[in-house]
Amino acid sequence: MSANATTVEDDATEGMSIGALSRATGIPVATLRSWERRYGFPEPMRRESGHRRYALGDVDRLRLVKQALELGNRPSDVVNAAVATLEHLVELVPPDTDGAPPNAYVGRLMAATRELDERGLGHALQQALDDLGIRRFIYECAAPFLRAVGEAWAGGRLAVMHEHFASARLRQLLAQRRRAYEAGAPPVVCAALPGEQHDLGLHISALLLAFGGAQVIFLGADTPADEIGAAALQCHAGGVLVGSSRSAVPSVAIPQLDAVRRLLPPEVRVAVGGLAEAPPGVTLLADFQAVERWCEELLRVSAAGVA
Repeated sequence: MSANATTVEDDATEGMSIGALSRATGIPVATLRSWERRYGFPEPMRRESGHRRYALGDVDRLRLVKQALELGNRPSDVVNAAVATLEHLVELVPPDTDGAPPNAYVGRLMAATRELDERGLGHALQQALDDLGIRRFIYECAAPFLRAVGEAWAGGRLAVMHEHFASARLRQLLAQRRRAYEAGAPPVVCAALPGEQHDLGLHISALLLAFGGAQVIFLGADTPADEIGAAALQCHAGGVLVGSSRSAVPSVAIPQLDAVRRLLPPEVRVAVGGLAEAPPGVTLLADFQAVERWCEELLRVSAAGVA
C-alpha cells in the first residue's frame, strides 16, 4: 500500500477494487501494483474494513496511459503525467497517420531490404513503429514483413544476404524497444532451443511480454536446455517462454522441452511457440495473441500470489 493512502468510509459505493480497475482499463493487476510502487499511481484509498479501493476517476486517466504506452512512450514518462499531457500525447499520433495502410509500410521495408539500404530500412521501421504503436506495429507490420521476406527468399526473389540484413535491423529495433520498459514482475526467461538460430519470433514475443508488464530475461538463440532451466531458477522466474521454428525436428525439440520442464518446479510455467506439439506440462502457443494471453494469465497468478 502507498504510504500516502487515504482512509475512506467502508461504503460499498466508494471506489473500486484493483481487480475491477484492471478489468475497466485492460491493464493487468500486476502492472497496476508495479506502477503504484514505482510511481505512486494509481493511489489507493483504504476503507475502515482494511480493503483498498481506487477512485473511479482513475479509469479514464489509466486508459490514456495505456494508449500513450501503445504509441511507444515509456512508463516513467506517462504514468504520472497529467490528463492534459496524456491527451496531447495521444492526439499527436492519430490512428491513420499520413493515410498509409499497414501494407504500405511493408512495401517500404521490402524496397529498402532489396536495396540493402540500412539507413532507409531503419528509418522505415522506426516510422512504422511511431505511427502504429507497439501492438499494431507487431501485428500489422513486423509479422507481415517477416512473412514477406521469407516468401521472397523461398521464391528466389531475395538472397540470404537480404534475409539476414532485414532480420538484423528488425531484431535491433525490437530489442531496443523492449529495453525501454522498466522491469516488471514476474520474471520470464525467453530462450530458443539448442541448435535454433532463428530468434526473431522470440524477440517479438519478448517485446509483447515486456509491454504486458513482465520482466524479460532474454537469453536468445541456441541455448542449452539445462542453461534455460538454470537461468529460470536463478532469477526466480514465474515463466519460461521457449522459441522454436516450424523447421524444428519434433523428435529432437520435444525431449529438449521436456528436459526444461523437468528442471523446474511445477509452479513455474513453461510455454513454447513455433512447434506443432509440446510435451506434458508445456503450453503450446500458436501465435502472438496466445503469447499475450499467456502473459496475462502469468501476471494474474503472480498478483494473486502476492495479494
